[in-house]
Amino acid sequence: MMRTLSLFVVLLSGLAGAWLFTRGEFYLPNRFDLSLATHFSGISARLLAGALLCLSAAGLSFMQRMAMGTRAGADRAWQIRHFVILSLCIVLFTAAFIKAEVVLNPDYRAPSHSAAQTH
Repeated sequence: MMRTLSLFVVLLSGLAGAWLFTRGEFYLPNRFDLSLATHFSGISARLLAGALLCLSAAGLSFMQRMAMGTRAGADRAWQIRHFVILSLCIVLFTAAFIKAEVVLNPDYRAPSHSAAQTH
């Protein structure tokens, strides 16, 4: 079950990264104030796509290593490569959020108060 879930997460991050490269922009709603959103467009969307693809590559590398039956701690070169990929992923995620703009959420609709809710 865990292998299936891991594969799903790796594929989902890879597909999301590929979608971002082709789509180009999207709005990520703010967690605490839904009227605001982080707008990823242009370079920030590409940075986020790169981060998701790096994350997918790191997951595939790890899953391949575990499928071969090789212990994760045995090969120092693999550990360094894996660390570099994950570090690049973190740097790309950070850069994407720094470059993105916080704007009004275009999909936000203020809740309407009906007469039944006011009593």
